[in-house]
Parts: sequence; structure tokens; C-alpha cells
Amino acid sequence: MGGTSKLDELSGIAKPAADEIKAQKFVRVVSHHDADGITACGIVCHLLQRLRIPFQATIISNLDSSIAKFVDAGDFVIFCDMGSGQPDIVNRFHAVILDHHVPQEGHSQVHVNPHLIGIDGGSEVSASGVAYSLARIMGNNVDLAGLAISGAIGDKQKMQGANKDILDEAVKAGVVAAYKGLKLGRGPLEKVLACSIDPYFDFSGRLEEARKFLQELKLQGNIESLSQEDLKRLSSALALKLLKKSPPDTIDSLLGEAYVLNRELIKDVYDFTNTVNSCGKLGVPGLGLSVCLRHEPSVAEAESKRFEYSEQILRALHDAIARIHECSSFRYVEISCSDVTGAIASTIIRYVMPDKPIIVLNTEDGNVKISARGTTDLINRGLDLSVAIRESAKKAGGSGGGHKIASGGMIPKGGEKAFLEALDAIIGGQLNGQV
Repeated sequence: MGGTSKLDELSGIAKPAADEIKAQKFVRVVSHHDADGITACGIVCHLLQRLRIPFQATIISNLDSSIAKFVDAGDFVIFCDMGSGQPDIVNRFHAVILDHHVPQEGHSQVHVNPHLIGIDGGSEVSASGVAYSLARIMGNNVDLAGLAISGAIGDKQKMQGANKDILDEAVKAGVVAAYKGLKLGRGPLEKVLACSIDPYFDFSGRLEEARKFLQELKLQGNIESLSQEDLKRLSSALALKLLKKSPPDTIDSLLGEAYVLNRELIKDVYDFTNTVNSCGKLGVPGLGLSVCLRHEPSVAEAESKRFEYSEQILRALHDAIARIHECSSFRYVEISCSDVTGAIASTIIRYVMPDKPIIVLNTEDGNVKISARGTTDLINRGLDLSVAIRESAKKAGGSGGGHKIASGGMIPKGGEKAFLEALDAIIGGQLNGQV
């Protein structure tokens, strides 16, 4: 590859991190518990194993001051998919940060972040891509590129910018194979369709309705066993279903370029990504990490989590859609269930109500977890959820941030009214061109 690719630029700023890591006798890895965070952690753990540096990995849902309970102040820490927005916390450690979120000022640590060199971490590279940009300059680690592709897909990114460079490198090395087709994964048709969240169909979460849909098409068996002709009929019927309710660009989530991960134990990239993500969200992130580390005995249990998590989300989603509140500049819904907040927000904005930002408030253990989602159209009109959530959460005694299109935060219970009022004013101002 030439010296001007975005991936090469990113690897260029990873060199100080590589030097720091090589000098260590022991490393703590701390990463986020979604697909991107776990695959990033997987890349770093593979790298450390190959360098023969002992390590301990911890996967968490939120980086806050409680990290001091399980990471020693004297430890060398690699933070993955977090840390850029929390300089006050990461500066307490001797650390390297591998992140793609918008960095806040005040960092004193070695920091590998695409935003520092003008690459958009929201759309062009995820945390696993940042981890891969480091791994590729520390040995022949091209076999880890599939994990970076999975992490980008987990964060709903397209194969553009540095992601495209990683994909090209992976395809050239035979690590990933690309093909045009359905992006639904593999397995029994009725189960795959009934458990589908992205794309979300009117029969998602309703097995009997999915069965009836397939009977009308006279289709059965496993999705990967269908003939080309049957695949075309299925694709057309599903595309028509989507277009009845959702914007035209949702077809991208159904049809297009799909990937086979030749070096991973789960070959279909969507099955792999959803499996790893589900393990993280169901409180067994170590199981997802084991899949990334190619531990064969973990695969069957991990794959069962994928269907368990889908069913959990779909139950919560049907309930949430029935209870959505309107504000002047956004919609919100209050839920109280385990870690499905982001998935609910993403599905509603993409497939159900795409005309206003959606905010999901999930109350657990005295805190309210916030997930906010927008669309490209709303961003073009001025929406910046990273700023909106950060400022509104601050007014309610909490914190937040993320990307323009997808952001999150945490506020104390009881702060909802102050948060929602501040948010309505900020988003209203953004969409009216006043900010």
C-alpha cells in the first residue's frame, strides 16, 4: 500500500503507543462492552500474547471513577473504545488510549485517535480499527483485520476512509472475503428473520408471522442453502416490506456487500458481530472476548447468547414503541430493563420513526442511562447529539458525549426533567440553525 492511505496515517500516530507497550512487563487492558470495544480488546490481547507480555483484560459498560477499585494506580493500562472523553480519569494512570470518540482537552497520555489527524472516528474508523492500526506496525498481524471489520460494522460504520483501507488489506491477504448479498447472517430462515433487529421487519420478534411470510414465498431451510433464484425472491419481498415503513437507505442494512471472516470461528461477519455484542450486553463479555481469541469451546454458548439478546431486545422494543413521548424537537421513551438502550434507540430512529431524534432513558440502580440517536438528514440540518447530550446531562448532574449521530450518557435518577428540558432547548436550537 502507498504511504498516503488513512490507515497508514493512523498507524503513523500509533508509533509512540507501540514503543510504550513494548517496554512493559505487564499490561491492564480496559475496554467497552459492545462489539467494537470487545473486538478492539481482542486485537490488543492477540497482540500482547504474540509479544509475550502478560496482561489482564477487563470489559466494562462505562468508564468512571469506580475504575480505581479494580485497576492499580501503578498499572500500565491500555484503554480501548473509551478514554478520549474522560481525561480526568485516564490521566491518573500510565496509559495508552486507543479510541475513536471525539477527544476532550486535557490529555497527558499517549493517545491514538483518528480525530487528532482529521479522520472522522464516527464514520471512517472504529476503536477496533484504531487497535488494528497499532497491531499492524508491531508484527505481521494482518489476520486480525477481520476483527476490525466486525467492530466497524458493530458501530454501524461503512467501509470508507480507514475502514476501506483495512478491508482492502484484509481481502488482499485472504483474511476476509467480500460478496454481494443479504446481510442477515446464516441459519434457519424463520429463526434468522424472526430475530432480525437490523434490519427490523414488522414480523421481527414474531415467529408465527415470520413463518407465515416464508410460507407465502414457499421458502424453507437454511438461508445459506437457498438457490440464487430463491435468494432473489426473498430479497425482493424483504426489500418491499422495509420500504413500506422506512427511508430508502435502510435497504443498505438488508442488501449489499457482506463479508466472510476466514480466520474467525464464526465466519459470517454479521453473526460474528452480533454474537460478540450480545455477550457484552448480557453481562458475559469474557465469552465474547473468547470468541475473538478463537477459543473453539466458547462458540456454541456465545451463539446462544445472540438469539437470547435478540429476543430480549425485541420484547423491550415492542413495549417501548407503544410508549413513546413527543417533545418539540425529539421523541423519548423511558424503559427499565437491562442493557438494550442503544439497540432500541437505533432501531426506532432507523426503522420506525426517522423524522426526529430519539432518546431512550433506562433507569437502573439509581441512575438513568441515556442513549440518543439521529439520522444523516438531521445532522445535515444541524443536529449534534454529542454536544446536546453532554451539555444537557451536565445540567442534570451527569455526564455524556459520543458522536453527532449517536451519543450516550448517565444522569442521577430524579434529573430527568432538567435533562429533557435542557435537551429540548439545545436540539431545537441546533435544528433551527441557532447554534
